[in-house]
Amino acid sequence: MKNKARHIDQVPPDKGHYIAGFVDGEGSFFISARKRNDYTSKWKFGLHFNVSNNDIVVLEVCKKYLGCGVIRESKPKFYTLEVQNRNTLKDFVIPFFRKYRFLSNKKKEEFRVFQEAFNLLETKIQTETDLEKFLQLR
Repeated sequence: MKNKARHIDQVPPDKGHYIAGFVDGEGSFFISARKRNDYTSKWKFGLHFNVSNNDIVVLEVCKKYLGCGVIRESKPKFYTLEVQNRNTLKDFVIPFFRKYRFLSNKKKEEFRVFQEAFNLLETKIQTETDLEKFLQLR
């Protein structure tokens, strides 16, 4: 499965809906913030998307149609597709799940919060209020 989707319009709707449903049950979007004295802002911020399963073929399909990600074996015969690069999240992951939406309220809310945190990082956290808002989102 070497050919990756390069644009959301290249994703067949049946594959897009399948992946959204799979991620709805097995995936996660999470936000991290760690104090780091070696950073100018004193914080290291992160945004992470992953989906895990013991069937690597399903994750390869997700990677192909999402157009990004790294699959690693997180434990014997259990694999995780991960995306952490902010540009990749912006260009592939977020548009994909805006188009192919989740059914569960829990995942809808998780994705909404993830997008809000992403937007804060894109506009740069410059004030104490911005930092507090980001920390509350995690």
